[in-house]
Amino acid sequence: MKVLEIMKTHVIKAEADATLCDVVDMMDLYQISGLPVVDGEDRLLGVVTEYDVIEALLKPYAGESPSSSPEAFAALVAQLRGRVVGEAMSRPAIAVDESDSVVDAAQLMLSRHVKRLPVTAGGRLVGILSRIDICQAILEGQLAAPAREAEEPPAGAKQEDTAP
Repeated sequence: MKVLEIMKTHVIKAEADATLCDVVDMMDLYQISGLPVVDGEDRLLGVVTEYDVIEALLKPYAGESPSSSPEAFAALVAQLRGRVVGEAMSRPAIAVDESDSVVDAAQLMLSRHVKRLPVTAGGRLVGILSRIDICQAILEGQLAAPAREAEEPPAGAKQEDTAP
């Protein structure tokens, strides 16, 4: 089974110049924990996740002492609100092509510890494949059993002739 058969084509995405504020709002609104980042022509640039966002927002706080002036703290918050996705996203994106097999995509998810994979065709974002999409395909019987190689008969075993 190919990725394009089970991927979602309605993709919540962001452009690299979107603010982290915008991305957090999208994640909250759509109840997602990450999204692909694209350029103006839907070419995949990276992925931004909740982890990327919280890392980008919390690192500056590590240098601030509780006794910092309210003005310094307000300036830090204003600076953080203006940070853009391109500064925080993970790149390059771990992605699959729409013609890749679902099994290969699942193995990639497991080996790279990712929850979703952007799906591309010709370098452009065309869909998203999540772990739940793969679980549903398996449980609904959409994925065929893995092909097994023909077993060799044991040495010395007699093969029956089935020709007419």
